[in-house]
Amino acid sequence: MGYRTLYIEPHKAGRQISAAAPSTDGLENAFWHIHINSDGTLRLHDKASGLVYDRVLEIEESSDDGDEYDYSPSREEWRLTSSQGTHDVEVIHEAWQSRAVIRHHMAVPANLAERSARQQSGKLVAEIEVTLSHTSRRIDVAVRLDNQADDHRVRVLIPTPFATETVLADTQFGSLTRPVSDPAMECWREEGWKEAPIPVWNLLNYAVLQERRQGMALFTEGLREFEVVGDGTKSFALTLLRGVGVLGKEDLLLRPGRPSGIKIPVPDSQVRGALDCRFSLFTFSGTPENAGVAQQAKAWLTPVHCYNKIPWDAMKLNRAAFTTPERYSLLSLSPTGCQLSALKKAEDRDALIIRLFNPSESASCDVSLCMHRVITACDETDMNEQCKNAGDDQKGITGPFRPGQSRTFSLKLA
Repeated sequence: MGYRTLYIEPHKAGRQISAAAPSTDGLENAFWHIHINSDGTLRLHDKASGLVYDRVLEIEESSDDGDEYDYSPSREEWRLTSSQGTHDVEVIHEAWQSRAVIRHHMAVPANLAERSARQQSGKLVAEIEVTLSHTSRRIDVAVRLDNQADDHRVRVLIPTPFATETVLADTQFGSLTRPVSDPAMECWREEGWKEAPIPVWNLLNYAVLQERRQGMALFTEGLREFEVVGDGTKSFALTLLRGVGVLGKEDLLLRPGRPSGIKIPVPDSQVRGALDCRFSLFTFSGTPENAGVAQQAKAWLTPVHCYNKIPWDAMKLNRAAFTTPERYSLLSLSPTGCQLSALKKAEDRDALIIRLFNPSESASCDVSLCMHRVITACDETDMNEQCKNAGDDQKGITGPFRPGQSRTFSLKLA
């Protein structure tokens, strides 16, 4: 963690990298060959494992007869996909990356009444931009929706070749394995449940499907809801949009009886208009811990921030009594094991607060942290930055981190 200064010098020739040879077939780097299917979905070939992921990034549109608390399908469901609409494709090759832009145009029911009547006067446009860096194992995806319909759910489908009954998803300070289906879905009415146990799960930053040593991780930015679907091999179904018009609604298909909240209209919750979504796909071999899936998700969600220092001061400033080096690094952390949660100045003293946690749900780990300045004092604290054992005179962060454990430390640097 640090910074580096780069200089852009005008009128001076530099080393230029040419773009790859133009191709409309798809995208390719050392890790992936991506073919664009005729229906606008992707066929991903993982060169390292030989696995193929076919019909990836199909858009699914279906009803949402629920409210702001719960999803529930219409009693007269009609599911549509982007393969039933029209689309166009543009492939762009640049010196450091290649991109494919796929634009889907779907005619969809404007509301629940139209869905029951099998009418399609509504419109959904989905522009999917797939970016493949020449040096990255990740496949980055940006989706721009233009939603002109009500009471529906829009998801993106990501099929995998994995036949598994569990899915791993992260939490605030760890991860949790859940079943992809709940057997109680077959008998919840007979047993008198108030609501169906739909296996629609939440994630914070990533979810993982894996079979034996091979796996795929789904990283998301702000997209918190997903389901794993499929009878044999499993697919991620990542929710991009839920449009509903009522805060609380009674007598849902999957939640019979009274409304869960006040029945008042909430028209803005139909999410009409433009919506930007972002997620990424990352495949690995081994365990999620050994592959550093949590750290990869964190790196993807933490972009490099740039500051343009012009060669003159925009206003008169008092000169500082010190100068900073052109490059500096405060600390280094291993790409596996413990994960950084917070790094800040202490609230009430001249010290640095660092919080680390073990993202694994089953294995303990040690921290591999290298501070590039001398630590003169180290105290473990609680969440309120109050020292637990003041005066113990620790010289560093020691001891194992239990699964899902977070620990906070106060560091004084020379």
